[in-house]
Amino acid sequence: MRNHPLRRTRALRAGVSDLVVILALVAIAIPVALALQGWLGAQASRINSYTATPQISGVVISKSYTSSGQVFVIKLKDTGTYNYSLSGVTAKAILANGSVINAYSVNVASGTTTLQPGTSVTLSVTVNTRVGVKTLVLSLLNENTGKKATVNVNIA
Repeated sequence: MRNHPLRRTRALRAGVSDLVVILALVAIAIPVALALQGWLGAQASRINSYTATPQISGVVISKSYTSSGQVFVIKLKDTGTYNYSLSGVTAKAILANGSVINAYSVNVASGTTTLQPGTSVTLSVTVNTRVGVKTLVLSLLNENTGKKATVNVNIA
């Protein structure tokens, strides 16, 4: 007896029921999701271990107004282990309206050229604007690595 072609197509259509397919997909998806969650959690904890603590802290000692702008006296303290060059210090001011301007001048009060670990130095930063300054961003050169370090000083 020969197989009838119609019977063969019915047998091919019968296959696996939809319910079994859905259960198999769920059985695969749940362990994969749990493994992915565990891996992402491990990656997130690694990121926290790479965050660096600030090496330099800055505090505003005084603020005064001139006819053309403002003068801020800032005390910088090196709490890290690197030397920072004070000869090329630059500053930018973030204003209350959100704009950013370069500081007119940055002067080191004591005349020293290097900020060494455990020491502090006083700077005067002049900004040519009467608009309120929210933050001063100072850039110093790390003498050991040759990279720029930035210090954000919030103005109260």
